[in-house]
Amino acid sequence: MGSRGTNRKVAADQLLLFGKDEWPSTPTAVTGPKSKLMFVLGPTNPVALRMHEDAATHLAVQRGQNAYPPHLLHMSLLCMGQFDKPPTRLIERTRAIAAGIQARPIPITLDSAGLFGNSRHLALYHPKGNTLVNQFVRMLGRALAQNNLPGFQANAFMPHVTLAYDCRNIEPLPLTRNYAWISGEFMLVYSYHGQARHEELGRWAFDPKAVPYPANFEQLKLAV
Repeated sequence: MGSRGTNRKVAADQLLLFGKDEWPSTPTAVTGPKSKLMFVLGPTNPVALRMHEDAATHLAVQRGQNAYPPHLLHMSLLCMGQFDKPPTRLIERTRAIAAGIQARPIPITLDSAGLFGNSRHLALYHPKGNTLVNQFVRMLGRALAQNNLPGFQANAFMPHVTLAYDCRNIEPLPLTRNYAWISGEFMLVYSYHGQARHEELGRWAFDPKAVPYPANFEQLKLAV
């Protein structure tokens, strides 16, 4: 699975998401696709452009779907739920919690390509995952939970960046180089379903002077 340029079909667990105007107290199944409120990391502009160009070239040969626009490429961290419209009150509370989080920048390297989401989406990932991303996700989820806010993550979380959606029956992108950057910030975005549009709702910088990520995420520093 870790060898570069080989065929991979990665089954990604689906998030259990919710569709009420505000956050639910009890999980409820979604009846149809809706827009998402979520925390993400974004690649730097040069890296995003390289990802997009490489994906577009590959998809042109494979006759797959169009590559996702470079300014929308992202690594999903936590989803706050699915909604018909932006949940104003939830967004306000979530911003306040995110502003109090102190964490260091996260180095990210993606060196493999595969098909995620029941083999429907072309994505970049690192076969061994990313421990620091996982620790930050736990830190973020803990901060939200302490304030009775939702934060849903796939059971088998594999950090990845999706390059194209709904592109069945294609070969994974053969990689000739890694995609690497240091993530200096995290964002809260509202992703409009079916519109290839993200509304940025907040952006918070990581702090190089924050407490290092320990093996035990319970020790991570929170300013609450």
